[in-house]
Amino acid sequence: MFRKIKISNILSYIVLILMSIFVLFPFLWTFLTSIKSDKEMFSIPPFWIPESPNIQNYVEVLGKGDFQHFIINSIVISFVTLVLALLIGAPAAYGFARYKFKLSGFLFALVVAVRMFPPITLVIPYFIAIRSLGLIDTKVGLMITYLPLMLTLIIWILESFFREVPIDIEEAAEMDGLGTIGKFVRIVLPLSLPAIGVASILGFMVAWNEFMLALTLTQTVEAQTMPVGIAGYVTTFQTYWGQMSANGMMYIIPVIVFTFIAQKGLVKGLTAGAVK
Repeated sequence: MFRKIKISNILSYIVLILMSIFVLFPFLWTFLTSIKSDKEMFSIPPFWIPESPNIQNYVEVLGKGDFQHFIINSIVISFVTLVLALLIGAPAAYGFARYKFKLSGFLFALVVAVRMFPPITLVIPYFIAIRSLGLIDTKVGLMITYLPLMLTLIIWILESFFREVPIDIEEAAEMDGLGTIGKFVRIVLPLSLPAIGVASILGFMVAWNEFMLALTLTQTVEAQTMPVGIAGYVTTFQTYWGQMSANGMMYIIPVIVFTFIAQKGLVKGLTAGAVK
């Protein structure tokens, strides 16, 4: 028995190590590319480890000034849209989970169905709507287009979690004099911090990585996000691999920071609302 368990543990570690290598290799290769010289990038056979690593690509990216515009636009648009989506989506998900009416199932299915549409099919309708509002090449225009995409995901995730919150806890809160808003704010939300953390991370990534709408609805660096900025390193005559890689490595730093912050909600709140 002991031998079987030991062999199974070894196999598990092997699988985990292989999966980790598979996941981390693109990031490692991007980082190595960002510190290589042009000669090392295009040499055959390739240089796996640069002989003379340098930060010239990072210096060039930061020196041009456009990087600061792109990263600030991405952070502002993603964060503001996420806050609005949570403020709207959390109460909506709670309503779908707890209050059933004639068309509630149909409306929820309609919300979920929006996730099935490829974003590229929405480009033309959004472009016409945003142009009619005079919001082309603005951060507000991008926030308006990202909000429905983020909302559907957040409502979908939180509705299933709210349904699993024991109704007995809410009934006990009613006996203590809490109304619907009080139950939601003081009981359900603290209990749902793990789900809110997951929804926040996934929702943030919707806006952070979106490219097609940002490319269509923006024209200048004043409103363009980082995916559009990174794509700009691919030109008709040349692809600037070093600068593109340096840009990509710096682009993932805010995501890592946000994930660590949101991750705190994944390990808290399982009984916080019940204690209250």
